[in-house]
Amino acid sequence: MCMDFSRKGQTDHYQESAVTVVMEKNMFNVVTIAREYGSGGADIGRKLAELLGWECVDKQIIERVATMGKVDASWAEEADEHTNAWWERVMKGFRYGGPLSYAGKVAGADDVDHDALQQFTAKVIEVAAKESKCVIIGRSAQCVLRLHPHVLHVLVYAPLAEKVKRMKLRHPDEHDLQSLLHRIDSERTHYTQNYYGHDWSDRGLYHLCVNSTLGIEACATLIEQIIDWKPD
Repeated sequence: MCMDFSRKGQTDHYQESAVTVVMEKNMFNVVTIAREYGSGGADIGRKLAELLGWECVDKQIIERVATMGKVDASWAEEADEHTNAWWERVMKGFRYGGPLSYAGKVAGADDVDHDALQQFTAKVIEVAAKESKCVIIGRSAQCVLRLHPHVLHVLVYAPLAEKVKRMKLRHPDEHDLQSLLHRIDSERTHYTQNYYGHDWSDRGLYHLCVNSTLGIEACATLIEQIIDWKPD
C-alpha cells in the first residue's frame, strides 16, 4: 500500500493488487526506487541495498546497456532516461522506408539511439530482477517490473526547498537550481510516459511513497522493515 497521505485523487487500482501481494506472498526480492530529482532517492536506494546485503543496480545499468549496444559508456550515460525527439523518429522512419516502418524495430550496433537504449535498459532491468536480489534505481523500473509479484515499488519525494538545498551541494556553480530540478523531472516524466504510457508520479504505481526529509537512513530502514516484515 502507498503510505503517502499527502497525495490524493489518483487511482488505487494498482495499490489494491499490491496489498494482496504483500499479504499473500510476503516475499520481496527486488525493490525499485523511483525518485524526484534532488530528493536523495539514489542515496536511499544505496543505503537500503547495504542494509539488506543486496546488489544496488544504478550506474551499472548504463555500463551494461553500453556493452549491449556497443556504444561509448559516456554517450549512454548522457542519453540515460531520455527519449528521441519527434523529428529524430521521423528521420529514422524514412531510413527504413517510411515514417511508420520503423515502429518496433530494434536498432543494430551501428544504429543505436535513445529508443534502442530504452529497450536494452528494460532488458538489463528484467535480467537483474531475475538473477539476484537487488535494489534498482530509476529507469522506469517500476513500469518494467509492474507485473512481477515479488517486487516492491517505492517512490521517494521531497519538498522543493529540501531538493534545492541538496542540489546546492551537487551543483555549486548552478545559478537556477529550480529550473534544473524541473528540467530533469520533466525529462523523466516524458521518458516514462513515452515508453510505458504511465505518469511516474502516479502513486498507484507504488506500494510506498517516502518523504526523504525523514533522513536517508530512516527511509532506508523503513523500507528494510517492510522487506523483513512477517505476518502473524
